[in-house]
Amino acid sequence: MAKLAVWVSIMLVLLVALSESSKYDFSPFCCTQYQENPIPVKFLKYYRIQEVIDHCNIKAIIFKTWRNKLVCADPDRKWVKIAQESEERKERSSKRRRKNNKRNKDKC
Repeated sequence: MAKLAVWVSIMLVLLVALSESSKYDFSPFCCTQYQENPIPVKFLKYYRIQEVIDHCNIKAIIFKTWRNKLVCADPDRKWVKIAQESEERKERSSKRRRKNNKRNKDKC
């Protein structure tokens, strides 16, 4: 009985640890080199900025595509800046739509 309790406790701890790590889509991922070929903006889902920390030895923009592929890009490249601006516009537009939908629901 004691072995079963220990086993269940260990499984619960592992389950919690895995669920917490899955919240952050690609945080553990670290770029060590850049992809040179531009990615069309329509294939990009979102991005995050990687700073130089520990073993992440380059500053990078990490894009996630609609096919869940991670792409490391040089933040100084023109195509990367254009892609970032495009993603930011999409996010602002999406927030406005959600806000307007909420207002419309409140009026009903």
